[in-house]
Amino acid sequence: MVERSTITQTAQIGVEATPGTAVAATKRLGSLGISLGPSIETNAMRPIGQKYPSLQILGKEWAEADLEGSPVYTELPYLFASILGAPTVAAITDGATPTGATRWTFNTNSFGADAFKTYTIEQGDASRAHRVTHGLISELSFSYDREEVGIEGSLIARALEDGITMTSAGVTQLPQVPVRPTEISIYLDNTGAGAGTTKMLRVVSGEWSLGGDRFQPVWVVDAAQPSFVAVVEGEPDFEFTITQMADAQGMANLVAMRAGGTRFLQIKAVGPNIYTGTGGTPLVVNHQMTITTAGQISDVGQFDDEDGIYGIEWTFGAVHDAAWGRATQVEVITTTSAL
Repeated sequence: MVERSTITQTAQIGVEATPGTAVAATKRLGSLGISLGPSIETNAMRPIGQKYPSLQILGKEWAEADLEGSPVYTELPYLFASILGAPTVAAITDGATPTGATRWTFNTNSFGADAFKTYTIEQGDASRAHRVTHGLISELSFSYDREEVGIEGSLIARALEDGITMTSAGVTQLPQVPVRPTEISIYLDNTGAGAGTTKMLRVVSGEWSLGGDRFQPVWVVDAAQPSFVAVVEGEPDFEFTITQMADAQGMANLVAMRAGGTRFLQIKAVGPNIYTGTGGTPLVVNHQMTITTAGQISDVGQFDDEDGIYGIEWTFGAVHDAAWGRATQVEVITTTSAL
């Protein structure tokens, strides 16, 4: 018997052309831990007069995974393409010269369905492995402070297939270019057009999160279907929090709260250089992540000590801004050119 060691249980993914149709999983995400397992709903049959059930009858079966890790620029497109929807992808050039960088722009539709990406996920080792299809990120959050930047989330998928052989040919891991706390700046502005103008100088920590009923499985009475047949979008929980010193910048949110004003949070991280051109004003392209979200204050914390400063936490519920035309936009610039 070959023992199944926890440390050797690798995970790799593949982008599905058709949701739920398995593909070769040829990418390893070096920044993200995927804790995958089966989930079920059963009904107990216990006749009157009998203390214990006679049967546990299986009804629904699917798979879920907890996601945890640290963001890297090269892998961010895989996360956002699933929870936000298919991006606009454009190579960045310096005139006719390729820079090796690609701009990924993600917008979630406030009024219609999003064309999200689904994944085949394989997990295991040479002794035993399992697989799920229709893997879809249903919750995602980014938390940040000066010590670390973290990712947490959840994934749903169709029922787990056990005893599979993992893809071995062509499996690669993307270069690991982490989003570091030292690369992040936070901005709050009053218009979408002006987002990214006013830097917050005393931000202690914050979090951006999207989840709730973002996706809901569709279950049908059909013996040919071992799991859900599709997903539909529901009402998501979408918010961001920011903890900052209770100074003039921090307390400006009190004015916005009372006026019902919309504030535009921008989380901007600028990482290592990808390309620097030549000439008088050379084009400079760096790894970059920019998350911009419109929100109105939905909750406020008590004044409290935050690493020695007198701080306050503001919670913003994301809103669709008519002038800006959206609720959020994410842009990633990196060396990854395709999913």
